[in-house]
Amino acid sequence: MKWSLKTAAIILGALMLMQEPVIKAESFLYYEPVEIKSLSEEQVFPELAENLQSIISAANKALKEEPASVTHKTILPPSGDPHDYVSLGKYWWKDTDQPNGSPYTSRDGLINPEGNDPLRYDHNRLSRTASNIHKLSLAYYLTGKAEYAAKAIELIEVFFISPDTRMNPNLNFAQAIPGKVVGRGSGIIDTVCLIQMTDDLRMLEKSPLYSKDDDEAMRQWFASYLDWLQTSKPGIHERQALNNHGVWYDAQLSAYALFIDHKDLAAQIVKEATVKRVDQQIQPDGSMPKELARTKSMSYTTFNLKAFITLARVGNQVGVNIWDDSSPNGRNIKKAIDYLIPYIEGTAQWQYEQIVPYHEPGFARYLYLAKTQYGTHEYDQAIQNLLKD
Repeated sequence: MKWSLKTAAIILGALMLMQEPVIKAESFLYYEPVEIKSLSEEQVFPELAENLQSIISAANKALKEEPASVTHKTILPPSGDPHDYVSLGKYWWKDTDQPNGSPYTSRDGLINPEGNDPLRYDHNRLSRTASNIHKLSLAYYLTGKAEYAAKAIELIEVFFISPDTRMNPNLNFAQAIPGKVVGRGSGIIDTVCLIQMTDDLRMLEKSPLYSKDDDEAMRQWFASYLDWLQTSKPGIHERQALNNHGVWYDAQLSAYALFIDHKDLAAQIVKEATVKRVDQQIQPDGSMPKELARTKSMSYTTFNLKAFITLARVGNQVGVNIWDDSSPNGRNIKKAIDYLIPYIEGTAQWQYEQIVPYHEPGFARYLYLAKTQYGTHEYDQAIQNLLKD
């Protein structure tokens, strides 16, 4: 096996290197220096109920994962190129009133398991690969153990770099609707997981195993994807979205621009978000009507807040503060966060449709980042409640 032999060779050489933690007092998009320092030195971070042993355990499981590739699907996309990413619109189902089930029909909030079919679709491959890269990169950064870096690099090379297996930097066939469209701009939401990967790649930069060629290849991949996001028909369509899709589009665009050192572009995107996203989507009371209209309204309100907080974190890196920007009638990010807090704390009952139980433990990290930014303890109970789930 080509890749397993390569991995073995890399790990063997890596284990001969000094294995020391590579902690620096630097801030990532999703991690604060105090958290990294605490996990490295004390092996726990109580504020987010984290411990180093759990991080290492997750990374050890990821070490056993085989590399995935978009080329592993056997049913080709309309382009005929197996390197093109393909996914199914997750809320779209076969129409049982039609003989062949097509065109598909929407059932908002109900995920069609057909999208998990590995012979046809890549969404699970992408999200699982990104998740494993993160587990391994974080474990490497905290422990300095080369085996974690080596495995993360192998996953990256297979999915994004190797000519035989790499994913083309486009989403022309994302969230397709059989019988209607072969791909949609809304499918760009599928790559939200790559924002975290920009942090992961920065963590891997500390490893001598992460070569200059690897770094240049990943920067080129993100540069090409950034260009596609800005110039393609799906990208232009998604840019115009007036709900969480539009905010996540800006969050992705700014994060990828930051990663490839286009800081002026990142700053411009974040600056424009106050009028383009905050003022258009957040009401003076902090509610977000487009998200409240969904069948999983509390979950989508949370999802959009994750996007706004991500945008604000990019802003921190380029000297643009949108955390505190407010419209003349009081629309701002903090008010949107504060709107949701009583419902997470359990001091108020959610009044809108939520067809599945609310379960968002990952939002605790975003609230922690907001807490750090605002210098407040008013989110502590909500963070604890999220982590109990």
